[in-house]
Amino acid sequence: MPEEAWQSIDVIKNREGEPHVLQQRVEVYGGDHGESTGYTKPGMTHRLVPLTELTKGD
Repeated sequence: MPEEAWQSIDVIKNREGEPHVLQQRVEVYGGDHGESTGYTKPGMTHRLVPLTELTKGD
């Protein structure tokens, strides 16, 4: 069974000039025993995430 993940596609600026990351939902298919990374199948769902949320340090 595939798992879902988000793949970053591009960095764009919103109307206020703030950088955001355009991400696309993908389905990730693993190997028979989860040993290999497998392949991804892109979906039609996209989202914009502020770059600051992805680069926050703990």
